[in-house]
Amino acid sequence: MLKQIKIKNFAIVDEITVQFGTGFNVITGETGVGKSLLVDALNVVLGDRAYRDVIREGSEFAWVEAEFLVSSDQIKRNLQDWDGPLTGLITLTREIRSQGASKVWINGVPATVQQLKTVGDVLVDLHGQHEHQFLLNEDHHIDFLDAFAETEAEQEVVRTTFKNLQMLENRLRTIEMDQTQFREKFQLFQFQLKEIDEVEPVTDELENLDQERRVLENAQRLNELASEINELTPTITGRVGKILQFLAELGEFDKEADGYLPEIEAASVSLNAVAEWAEIFQQKTQADPERLELIHQRITRLRHLCQKYNRSLAEVLSYREELKLWLRQASETQPDKDGLRRQIVDARVAFSKSAEKLSQKRTLAAQELSRQIIEKLQRLGIPHAQFDVRVTQDEQADGAVEIHHKQFVGDHSGMDRVAFWMQTNPGESMRPLVRVASGGEISRVMLAIKASLSGRDRIGTVIFDEIDSGISGKIARIVGHELANLSRFHQILCITHLPQIASLANQHYRVEKVLQTNGRAVTRVTHLEGDLRVEEIAGLLGTGAKTAASFANARELLAGNA
Repeated sequence: MLKQIKIKNFAIVDEITVQFGTGFNVITGETGVGKSLLVDALNVVLGDRAYRDVIREGSEFAWVEAEFLVSSDQIKRNLQDWDGPLTGLITLTREIRSQGASKVWINGVPATVQQLKTVGDVLVDLHGQHEHQFLLNEDHHIDFLDAFAETEAEQEVVRTTFKNLQMLENRLRTIEMDQTQFREKFQLFQFQLKEIDEVEPVTDELENLDQERRVLENAQRLNELASEINELTPTITGRVGKILQFLAELGEFDKEADGYLPEIEAASVSLNAVAEWAEIFQQKTQADPERLELIHQRITRLRHLCQKYNRSLAEVLSYREELKLWLRQASETQPDKDGLRRQIVDARVAFSKSAEKLSQKRTLAAQELSRQIIEKLQRLGIPHAQFDVRVTQDEQADGAVEIHHKQFVGDHSGMDRVAFWMQTNPGESMRPLVRVASGGEISRVMLAIKASLSGRDRIGTVIFDEIDSGISGKIARIVGHELANLSRFHQILCITHLPQIASLANQHYRVEKVLQTNGRAVTRVTHLEGDLRVEEIAGLLGTGAKTAASFANARELLAGNA
């Protein structure tokens, strides 16, 4: 319920605080004093669009704060859509500045206007000349029918079975998508392995071929060098032999000469080894153009393979082993899609049954709700009213619900679309409620719906503005009694000029315009009790003249005797 609203610098309101009570709250006042400013300010703090022209002249900002007491667990669950902290007392604050963007807070935490509206839609249902009309949003009609039909248990089964069906279908889609990617990957890896195997690379092959290529490309020069070595070695070897002989003779006279003998002997051995190697090298190093061409082709092929995979040859060989392992493991593991499809069939059957059961309960309840609303509308002064709560289903070739070999659209709410249709005058056709005329007539329609729901919906505070438009006398009293009865289930705020309605309220507020000493007009709100309330009711009677008769009549109305 709305505990209080504080308003600063809003239109002709300088600063007021209004505390509301439980049950039936009524607001009265002469035309033009600012009764609707309370509703306008409440709209702003509930997330409706705010214009800068609401800022009081001479002020830099307008400020509205509304406090709500939330005791219904059902409302609390709905408010969990907002991520910020929520307690039993919820404070919504909005500031509209003449310069810059407006600011929003929920329980003191900065928020967005959309978050404010999300929370506000659960707290307040406002009917009348403004746009904040929860019941006129056709998306919510199914919620009101479910509240009337008390389908919580059936809804829970539908939500559970639909969630299970969605989970299985999503899993299959994921597997099939993964399978497509898997097949593409499998085929790619098969191709890559085949491509590498066709080249048949060998460890260190590229380095060895490159060395052989260099030798073959320089075969003539290398052969000449080896030949020179072979020709020079015998002469050098003979001279080294002479040196050994001379050192041996010198060694008989100087021991130091003996020390060089091992080195010269080793040199002689090395020279002989070089000569032997050069002779063998000369024999095997022959120009071979055909072999050189083959080596060039092989090197080109190997390098192309390395470039394609952006790897060295050693890394290509390692990658080949990785491909072999992945392909072997992939061939051994495959998901059971057929088993999953069987589970989906069973899940769709379970969801279809739960949706059908819920739909049947809704259809029966829709007939009773329609009857009750028609009855109340006729009592509320719309004698020729017709009302129809329509429950329909949309067929779809691939719908989630299948009943009697027909498929229908289905989701977490079941298979139904619910819309309220109405006819207010004879000869007119039934039309969706959202297209019915506004003003007092639509307010009475909303009152009839609310009264039929008898507090089963989720809204804590219901506001009726201009509900008394076009009614008086007996019908006005009936409307008042309906409001009073509805206030047993909701906090009711009603702006009215009819004493028949105002006299039935639990709390009565008078809005008036007063002049300050500086000559500026401001709005004031007074909570009326006792004689003040009798006086206000008397002023609402007839011509507004406060006579002994009007005071007596006012007391009768307040006593419930009129």
